[in-house]
Amino acid sequence: MRNTDQYIATYNPFRFNFLNIILIYFYAVETAGIEIRNKYRYYIPAVLEFFILSLIFVKVNETPDLVYSSKTIIFLYSYIISSSIFIAYMCIRILLVIRSHTTFLPFFYTDTKYKSLLWLKIFCIVFIVYHVIALASLTVLSDIKYMTTVSDSLASLLLYYFTIGSLVQINIVNITSESEVESSKRKQEENKEIYERVSKEIERYMVEEKAFLDQDMTLKTFAKRVGVSSRSISKTINEMEYKNFNMYLNHYRVEEFKTLIESEKYQKYSNTALAKEAGFNSRASFYKNFKDIVGISPSDYFESLNSDAI
Repeated sequence: MRNTDQYIATYNPFRFNFLNIILIYFYAVETAGIEIRNKYRYYIPAVLEFFILSLIFVKVNETPDLVYSSKTIIFLYSYIISSSIFIAYMCIRILLVIRSHTTFLPFFYTDTKYKSLLWLKIFCIVFIVYHVIALASLTVLSDIKYMTTVSDSLASLLLYYFTIGSLVQINIVNITSESEVESSKRKQEENKEIYERVSKEIERYMVEEKAFLDQDMTLKTFAKRVGVSSRSISKTINEMEYKNFNMYLNHYRVEEFKTLIESEKYQKYSNTALAKEAGFNSRASFYKNFKDIVGISPSDYFESLNSDAI
């Protein structure tokens, strides 16, 4: 009688094998900001599962001997195999969603260490392995002692891991959106075009007009001459890996000084005089910026030139 009751319990309509994995899939999809059309159709397998198991559960309770009939046993095996295949399929789809979410994360968050769905990725992989073992224990490895115990233990560990993983991340904002990422990419392309245009213009003005030679040159004055807003120039210079406009100017002034120091025309000039010729407005500013940019003092640089000449 006890075995019969156990067999009847396997037809419990509240197993929800086709529903639980769908709910997990919805969680992953919503976190990744992916829109699902006709969401209701995902519930169809779960509705059919509940309806069919309910009918069989009622029948085997009325006639317990039905659990031993070949048709009922074939149905049970078919149900377990089909649900395992369905769950594995949905786990793969969840893994693909997680991959998309991981790709989009850097567009939304600077620190992505605790915002990824790595815990869910591990869960899905192990869940697939679990169902492979469960199917094997049901068919090929059914005669191995304690196989069912191993399978049930793994199921308990999975449930524990899923619960802990979801609770740990419950207060962490990690939602992304594919549409927002596409919008961000378009904006980046637009910014790239602006950057390239502005950088070419300011570089041309620096090289051809030698604006850096003006000791009183400021960002506002330079912007008026170039015909580009101060904000665009400042942002472009930052993209060019210069800290600010003054460093950008001083970079050209240092290069001009290095050109002058090697010129015969300016060999009799002092370093301070050459610095003023290059656009620096004071000796202190020249020495500080030269060492910051070149890495050595002007005197050491001059000595290195003389040693190379010898």
